[in-house]
Amino acid sequence: MTDPQQLSHAQQALWFLHRLAPDAAVYNTGCALTVRSAVDLPALRAAVEALAERHDMLRSVFQEVDGQAVRLVGERHPLGLEVRELPGADPEGLAAAARAALREPFRLERDGAFRFVLLRRGEADAVLLMAGHHIGTDATSNWLIVRDLLQGYHRLTGGGDGPAGDGPTTAPPPPKGSYADHVAKERTVLDSPRGARMEQYWHRVCADAAPAELPTDRPRPASSSRTGATHHLDLADGRVEALRELARGSGVSLFSVLLGTFQSLLHRRTRQNGFLIGCPTTTRMSPVVREVVGNFVNTLVFRGDFDPGTTFRQAAEAADRQVKAGLGSAGYPFELLTRTVNRPRTGAGSSLCRITFNLVGTATPEPLLRLLLDADGGRPAEFAGLTIAPFELPQAEGQLDLAVSVRQSASSLAVDFRYDVDLFDPATVERFAGHFLRAIDAALADPDAPVARLRLVDDAELAGLMGFGTEPAPRRRARRG
Repeated sequence: MTDPQQLSHAQQALWFLHRLAPDAAVYNTGCALTVRSAVDLPALRAAVEALAERHDMLRSVFQEVDGQAVRLVGERHPLGLEVRELPGADPEGLAAAARAALREPFRLERDGAFRFVLLRRGEADAVLLMAGHHIGTDATSNWLIVRDLLQGYHRLTGGGDGPAGDGPTTAPPPPKGSYADHVAKERTVLDSPRGARMEQYWHRVCADAAPAELPTDRPRPASSSRTGATHHLDLADGRVEALRELARGSGVSLFSVLLGTFQSLLHRRTRQNGFLIGCPTTTRMSPVVREVVGNFVNTLVFRGDFDPGTTFRQAAEAADRQVKAGLGSAGYPFELLTRTVNRPRTGAGSSLCRITFNLVGTATPEPLLRLLLDADGGRPAEFAGLTIAPFELPQAEGQLDLAVSVRQSASSLAVDFRYDVDLFDPATVERFAGHFLRAIDAALADPDAPVARLRLVDDAELAGLMGFGTEPAPRRRARRG
């Protein structure tokens, strides 16, 4: 083992949560691919082993040394490929097996933060799954790992100049930087005058504002079970183009329009005039760490401020100003902010933000990344000598009250509402998603209309409410003497 490596602030928070609930799967992440061609198992096993040589995070374990959580990097790590045979499994059984493989607890102290599983129904019918604990990876890292795995497999199976996107036929050079470099830079910046300015900025954002908190179906438990579910919503092409036109006409980004509209909905639903929500963003800013596997995620805190005259356009413009200002201070860790503003994380979750909203773009030239993000409609593609397609893998459910993620492609927007099942019923989240759609339509119809006029109840719901309690009471039976 190398000398103990310090953890980033994000990793420290995840270690704390892991120690609270070591068997929880809420911070397990990963990606999976359907494989519709024969797999050379020895080559795939060798490609998995080669990953640990290239990325030291894959041969790392996490332990406490002298009371401090650290990362220990080994020269080698018994990272392997597990093959699980599922002959005759139907699609539901295969999906259940993939979810189970993702949700298995990680023993970070002993086995590290990664696993690779091949769920095989037949010779040319399998699902290849990479699972990782968030303490060691993020969405970009997951893509890097799968890319390197498939390209390594292609080289080991004698792949030549294959289809576009197959990558080099010789092993790539090691990453220029390391995660240890990222941790060192984080600490240097925080100890500098710039770190003090960032802290002051976020303190101003958070001053006198509570986290947005939706009415729940059940009381909040003292400790979350960390279990969740997802409701999915697709926006039609015409609505997407109208949103982009509204953004252009208002001089703001599409994300700011969506964020401002979402904040408008929260204002109407919660009746909070000033509130905080989070926005996950990357801290992978330097080219030096572009190829490094690790947790490069921070949560920015955005504030919604509304009065009776605030319009949808004004909400979008305010959101745009906050996004631009917030990105300038994105290097200040969210977990450090919770402590410096005296709102520490508890077993029930963050007391600084309980709801997040983010936009994930898919406008990328990388063929594999486009495939993983389902930017091409999930159609199979040839990559690294294999016929592969994305395999849906629900994850990141139950981390917060509600986490809304918008996936953007050239002509569509897909919205995932991930929620805590301790707090919300599926029907409640489905109704909230409908209200978000109604808020978008209201903003498109008249962006200069006050948010206060947003009508959340449609005609059918209104008719049901108006009829509630108006049925005649059942006639009592006469009591027999």
